[in-house]
Amino acid sequence: MPPSAPPSSYTAAVERYLTGAGTAKSSARIHRISLTTWGWMLAGAPAPTGPAHRGAKPPVFPVPAIDDPALPEVLAELAAARADEMDADTVNRELSIARKAIGWWQRQGWIEHDPTIGTERRPAPPDRTKALAENQITAL
Repeated sequence: MPPSAPPSSYTAAVERYLTGAGTAKSSARIHRISLTTWGWMLAGAPAPTGPAHRGAKPPVFPVPAIDDPALPEVLAELAAARADEMDADTVNRELSIARKAIGWWQRQGWIEHDPTIGTERRPAPPDRTKALAENQITAL
């Protein structure tokens, strides 16, 4: 299949991905939130956190900007800083969603490179059951 013309903005690329990749409606909301978060980082800015995260709109930038050769290093730093503020499961889920979208955009011919190269998944707690139990004990 010949590559399609890239959308005019990252936001449009997200919507085309959610529609074209066959993302289930039940998953589309979570994917959109994750990709909005990654939109900030792909634009080279920290993603909003806390109350500012809810309802945040992604920054406006052209999709080909994702191929900026300096982006992987910047992105790895921003993702690491975000990972220090968030739980490992959330960070890893967001990274997985971003990588799926980036792969889809590459297959469309909109971008060439994966800027998440160098961004590492966070280790999950070794025993989530134990971690949950410890949190419940300290909450008492």
